[in-house]
Amino acid sequence: MQALDAPLPAEVTGSGHGWFTRYRTYPVFSPAWGRGRAQVWLALAVSALVLTALPLLDRPLNEMPLGGLAQMAVQALAPIALGPWAAGWVRRRHWSPRREWWSLVLVMAALVVALLAFHRWGAEPMKQWLAEQVGAVDETGQRRRIVMAVGVSVMSPAPGQPVGDPTKSLEQDSTQLMNTLSSAALTLWLGGGLGLWGWRRERASLAALAQARELAQAQAQRREAELRLSVLAAQVEPHFLFNTLAGVRSAIATDPGRASDMIDRLVDYLRAAIPRLRSDGAAAATLGAQLDIVRSYLGLMHARMPRLSFHIDAPPDLLEAPCPPLMLISLAENAVKHGAEPKVGPVHIDVMACRTAQGQLAVTVSDDGAGFDAQASAGGTGLGLSNIRERLRQMHGERASLALRARAEGGVAATLTVPLE
Repeated sequence: MQALDAPLPAEVTGSGHGWFTRYRTYPVFSPAWGRGRAQVWLALAVSALVLTALPLLDRPLNEMPLGGLAQMAVQALAPIALGPWAAGWVRRRHWSPRREWWSLVLVMAALVVALLAFHRWGAEPMKQWLAEQVGAVDETGQRRRIVMAVGVSVMSPAPGQPVGDPTKSLEQDSTQLMNTLSSAALTLWLGGGLGLWGWRRERASLAALAQARELAQAQAQRREAELRLSVLAAQVEPHFLFNTLAGVRSAIATDPGRASDMIDRLVDYLRAAIPRLRSDGAAAATLGAQLDIVRSYLGLMHARMPRLSFHIDAPPDLLEAPCPPLMLISLAENAVKHGAEPKVGPVHIDVMACRTAQGQLAVTVSDDGAGFDAQASAGGTGLGLSNIRERLRQMHGERASLALRARAEGGVAATLTVPLE
């Protein structure tokens, strides 16, 4: 359920809202929506009333249509203030959608009926009272009637002019009906009646957005599962095991100690990697757990290629920090495959973790190997790196990144940056 005091998602409200429409970024009939709308509409209504009264300032007070101006003020300002307030009271009850909808409709109908009742029975007593206060009454104490046509003229009926000619009763009835309908429509509009349509549209948009987010989350989980399976397959694929076992067999005859070390390293790696790859990632989603997998993998690669050395450095206080699973091992594999293996002679891989000045976790996997090859010449757009960037975007948006750069001393450095939270 959308919180009434929180702005709506940008997918629902759009962007580019200025002062006049900023209140639309909040749920319809919420307190913030009502306050923002009242500021805008009251400012417009007061400005219209002031502009209406300006041409009358040169007239004596007892000749000014104070009653008409007061009636206009009540019929304009009361709906603006009362409609959103009453509708907001309904929304704060957090009723079911059906009950809330009919309650809002009832509120708007009650507002229209109340203002029509005021127009029918309350306006005249108010005008009489104002006329008595300024002396705009005749000898019998009745107020002097003044006809006010906004924007055209203000005049008093001519002496002796008949009021209520029977021949014009039909025309008057029609005019009264049109005035009543116009007043009802104006009250509904000023009171936020169009918000009823906005309420239905808002609920439909929120439901569609929730469905879209659920779909995106399901797709992200599917991609993560596919990535986990692809990484597992890549790490235990036959040629990986065959090459390792072939190296063991070759070393048995010439260097039994190295063969035994290779078997130990392979067991350590499989023990560290396979259980975590088969899990949902939650148990292994710390920096320390991910570095254990990288350490086992690089230890096995060192046993296979003695010319490969490596160093892993991470502050103890960061080992329990959250770290997305399967990303560091992919970067380590890239360093071995594209940096260490193509290079002739000794090669070194560093894995360094630190806390950035912005309070984020940064882990850099760097090598002094062959550098960018044909597959990474575009700055790292391979499938593995693309998957990592996509997962980072879905997990952390713009707060996480993967950056690759060529090192001046040779080789490549890949830096993974994620929020510390």
